[in-house]
Amino acid sequence: MNKPSTSLKEKILARIESGATITVWTPSDFLDLGSRDVVDKTLQRLVRSEDLRRIDWGLYDKPRTNKLTQQDNPPNPKAVIDAVVRRDQIRVLVDGMTAANDLGFTNAVPAKIIVHSEARSKKISLGNLTIYFKQTAPSKLFWAGRPAMRIVQALHWLRDTMPGDDMPSWQNRLSILLNDPKHGAKLRADLIDGMPALPAWMQELLRPLASNETPST
Repeated sequence: MNKPSTSLKEKILARIESGATITVWTPSDFLDLGSRDVVDKTLQRLVRSEDLRRIDWGLYDKPRTNKLTQQDNPPNPKAVIDAVVRRDQIRVLVDGMTAANDLGFTNAVPAKIIVHSEARSKKISLGNLTIYFKQTAPSKLFWAGRPAMRIVQALHWLRDTMPGDDMPSWQNRLSILLNDPKHGAKLRADLIDGMPALPAWMQELLRPLASNETPST
């Protein structure tokens, strides 16, 4: 009777350690390996054996030890948000500073992360950082869950930090993102589709980049 459970444990750990892009996992990520009840029980056993860490209800990761402090590193906030999206089947809209940091537009690290969604308000603590999920009216969630959501949110935040007439240092990073061989076309198409919903200043900035009309230098 224990053999199937042991086998499932090995399969779950193998998937987690496979180097996949996912670093925070939910039970639904393993339902191709077994029933929900069996997956839940196996994950609970892996937490008890300290092979996995339970971050929040239905959220798990494999802790990595910091070589300097010899303490477990906190979970990656972006990975936690992505996992909540999969767990709760919701669309989310992250705050501007967080989006800018995620995209490499700024080195500024947010003291807290605000995530807007239609779901009820709640919070998840990750060491010294807290993610606040804030219930928000659907009318304010146009970009929630869309491919270009972080770009739009980051630009709203960056507008206040843009230096006069100088070329923003992050614009090269934006151009790289929009021309990425794997994801660039999807981002550009999403921006073009949602262009009418953007403020005029952002349309002026993004239209040539999204249309690949950036003048050569």
